[in-house]
Amino acid sequence: MQIEEACRFLADISSIGVCLIQNKKDLNAFCAKHHFHRIQDPFTLSYLSSLTDEMHENTILFIQDALLIKFAVIKTETELILVGPYIVQDMTEANVQFLINNLRIDDLIIKNYRAYRDRYPLRSDSDILHDCQTLLQHTGFDPYGFAQEHNYDEKASLSKSWEYRQKNFENIVNERYRVEQEMMEQIAEGDDVAAIRSYRTIHNNVRYMGDFGSTPDVSRISSGITRATVRMAAVDAGLPPVIIDTISGESSRTISRLNSREEMYRENERMVCSFTRAISRYRKEHYSALVYSAIHHFETRYAEPVSIEETAKHLGVSVSCLISRFKKETGKTPSAYLCDLRIQRAKRLLRSDRYTISEVAENVGIPDANYFVKCFRKITGVTPSAYRKGYYNNRASKHNT
Repeated sequence: MQIEEACRFLADISSIGVCLIQNKKDLNAFCAKHHFHRIQDPFTLSYLSSLTDEMHENTILFIQDALLIKFAVIKTETELILVGPYIVQDMTEANVQFLINNLRIDDLIIKNYRAYRDRYPLRSDSDILHDCQTLLQHTGFDPYGFAQEHNYDEKASLSKSWEYRQKNFENIVNERYRVEQEMMEQIAEGDDVAAIRSYRTIHNNVRYMGDFGSTPDVSRISSGITRATVRMAAVDAGLPPVIIDTISGESSRTISRLNSREEMYRENERMVCSFTRAISRYRKEHYSALVYSAIHHFETRYAEPVSIEETAKHLGVSVSCLISRFKKETGKTPSAYLCDLRIQRAKRLLRSDRYTISEVAENVGIPDANYFVKCFRKITGVTPSAYRKGYYNNRASKHNT
């Protein structure tokens, strides 16, 4: 993958800024776009230019300014890439006032500062590191061969003492419950972007309080609380119970296997997205709870040896009832819908040369390669090999023109 394409791809999937810096003009544009207050040295051209010039190659540098805004710099032998800005913790009004007092910047208006922070996603350094390593991997670099360095503005040394946290404990707890209520409403509305942002606020709020500990068992308990909260929002939204149990059960089993707090955090995000997207789609498609539950079952299990009999049993109805209701509402039998779904997923995999035809077949739940070819040709009119060849020929033709 070309570096420009990889930067656009990362920006699209992670909702974070990714800038390929090719000259001083690009660097100046980045500073001009994100500089908010005179105290932010890292967002000035002179500071950032000097810093990046002095960086060693094959390094990922995390930079934090005095206002607790962060971004990462990737420097290879030939490229300079800026990832961010982002924030790593949510701040109540009391937190902001403490920061202003600590920095002695009386001209900073709390409302304006919080609006400025709201422009940027709430992410952890480990999330950003993962994004940077993914970008490097997809552009031909060894991501684990890059050194990691940090540059913190010493003016931003917020007190971490227990006295400060104790003084602000009530504000933090009140803020958590407010954001949690917002998240439940966003989930019920099917708004995955807003719900994820609220979840990240809650997660970082708890992490900032710190003294509850971060053992795997504590994180599992926290994940269970999050799961229960999201389930309640899904019930309020009218999502069919069988789908709620399916998504919740999958997440619970995944959490039980994880040992890292950050992995559990990412799994909770995935669960929130699964619920919000299921709710959004359920409301748009207007299928009955039974038919939508069957569709969801197919879409989450298509890579497995799913049968109509097993699906009917899972949904608590007879096979004939499922077939009749499904065909009436979708115009297809459950078997035909499942086959179409598998072929559509296969087409996506065929657009990459990563898998052989047999591997594609197995990945979409049709382990018999010959039968897969027969099904694919019946639905698309061409063989999987011909489809893949035609896709690459068309892409090459568009590229040349």
